Amino acid sequence: MRPREQAVDALRALALLSVFCVNLSGYASLPDGGPLAPASPADSGLAQALTVLIAALLQGKGYALLAFLFGYSQALSWQARGEDALLTRRRRMVRLLAMGLAHGLLIYMGDILTTYALCGLIMLRWPSLRLSVLLRRWHWLLATSLVLLLGLAWAFPVSSDPLQEVSVSLATAMPALQWVAFNAAQFSTAQFSVALFGLPMFLCLMLGGLIAGRLRLFSHRRWRGLLRNTAKRWLLAGLLINLLLGAWQAYLLSHAPDAALLLASLSAAYAPLLLLGLVPWLVLRFQGGQAGLLRLVPAGRYSLSMYLSSSLLGLLLFSGAGLSWQLGTAAATLLAFVWWSLWLVVATSLQSRGRRLPPEAWLAAR
Repeated sequence: MRPREQAVDALRALALLSVFCVNLSGYASLPDGGPLAPASPADSGLAQALTVLIAALLQGKGYALLAFLFGYSQALSWQARGEDALLTRRRRMVRLLAMGLAHGLLIYMGDILTTYALCGLIMLRWPSLRLSVLLRRWHWLLATSLVLLLGLAWAFPVSSDPLQEVSVSLATAMPALQWVAFNAAQFSTAQFSVALFGLPMFLCLMLGGLIAGRLRLFSHRRWRGLLRNTAKRWLLAGLLINLLLGAWQAYLLSHAPDAALLLASLSAAYAPLLLLGLVPWLVLRFQGGQAGLLRLVPAGRYSLSMYLSSSLLGLLLFSGAGLSWQLGTAAATLLAFVWWSLWLVVATSLQSRGRRLPPEAWLAAR
């Protein structure tokens, strides 16, 4: 069996920093807003700057990168286990689906595990297909995704009135059972929207990762020149595009919330432009032995527990069934970064002792 590709684990841990920051700082804006909340306090320059940076550099990037790595890992699993990988992946995807449904219905309506599990079940036999077939499917999925996003932009109702009545959010204090029922209803609605508009994009990202894994893009020496050229061509352009759109979204959050929500929904189209340059740049530095990236590897092996822990933290501190804390943008961002940093330490300790946490253990159990 081939060893794990450490670059995949390091990137997975880095993607979770994006998930933590976006989910915790934007918790109170869900379900009708989000995934980000307006800068708080509104007159704070630090809060406004952080909102721009989160919108530009983090929003949409974490889930997109995790989807790509999901497909990449599927390719590695198939290469390591052959036909046995089919049964293993099916069992894991069914368990991941059960975990995602429980997480989404009971803890956090923004669950992404359900979508990943459904995509994984759809893609079960794809690793065995010829590369030419996979490439044709990827082009078809990309075209379908762009058409759906354009349709969403055309059909999305946008109000120019910034003084809309504030709706009930996840942070609105209410009895626990009432909160769970509210969260479950919003999760169900969100899953329908994802299935209608987002599933082809997630499949496209995962299939891109599957193709990259088949080619051993992150580990084979033959691709280093391609990675270097791609980083040089796309890193600055993707950064500038996302900074401009992030600044625009941060402005719209306070002046036209509906338009901000639409722009966030369209981030599936422009977020990968940053990743297209950033990921090769990071992989090259990982291959060069960059110490900071190497320290991320253990955390990437506990990514499921890390993700679930951030939802439990949000439930306890921010939800209407919990403490209903109202943290400003800077405090929420700091909390996300501290929580992520603590996980780096915990994961390193767990790996040194060869221990798994329950989510990873159950997913891998025979």
